[in-house]
Amino acid sequence: MKRTLFYLVFIAALAGGAVWLAKRQPTATATTSANSKPERKILYYQSPMHPWIKSDKPGKCPICGMNMVPVYADAGETNSSTGFGLKLNSDSVNVANVQTAPVERRQIVRTLRVAGNISVNSWTEAWFEFAAYERDIPWLKIGQTIEVRTPGVPGKIFTAEIKLHGTRLYADQKFDTASDSTKVRAEISNGPVALGDFGPGKLFSGLYAEGNVRAVTPEVLAVPRSAVLQPGSQPVVYVDEGKGYYEQHKVKLGRVGDEFVEVLDGLKAGDKVVTSGGLLIDAEAQISQSAQN
Repeated sequence: MKRTLFYLVFIAALAGGAVWLAKRQPTATATTSANSKPERKILYYQSPMHPWIKSDKPGKCPICGMNMVPVYADAGETNSSTGFGLKLNSDSVNVANVQTAPVERRQIVRTLRVAGNISVNSWTEAWFEFAAYERDIPWLKIGQTIEVRTPGVPGKIFTAEIKLHGTRLYADQKFDTASDSTKVRAEISNGPVALGDFGPGKLFSGLYAEGNVRAVTPEVLAVPRSAVLQPGSQPVVYVDEGKGYYEQHKVKLGRVGDEFVEVLDGLKAGDKVVTSGGLLIDAEAQISQSAQN
């Protein structure tokens, strides 16, 4: 009798547990469904750099070979050409690796590499005379120092300074029309420039030498050199106007340094210029304009 009663109680407990689980199951399912993110609806696939090329399935753009990117129903934007510029969705910006940098006032550094000869006037006085082309003149001035090397004295760096002694000019006033250059003289301060072991006669005039001039401008408005494109007769940059729109700006440039270039007109401080991906944007803008016309 006791054993029968035990079995009845055990079966009732199992039945009660099953009913409890059945009641809990819908709640758990509802909770899981509420926490899961709804799947984004893909409208179509689009070339990141040629927006008029679309497809209903993934693939590669037949023009540039880049992977087609999905355009979602909730994206709220697609690639398009507006004015002379380009609007890219976020996926296209990532695929094209578009990067920007602000337009700022800064010093521009330019390293000039020049070649010439060493002229020896006495045991203590020597000059480095080098050819300066017309494009180099804006970077040169009295007081600049030059690192000079000559194959005749390997491993040694001579320091020369562009000086003006009395009425002697540091540069010839007349350009050589054949080479479009003039001669600039810099006094070597750590001479003598002596070769080998020739005793008192070891000074030679006319030695070939090379020099590096590090020129620095005052602070000017400048952009990275990678931002400047030259699709035609006038240089241009693309400015990030926000919300994926990149507009072409024609610019007037000044001095070109090792990493930055002076901007005389066409931009203002704070503008964000495209430094990577600009060629793709320009090509796409050009093609889009042609297609619309």
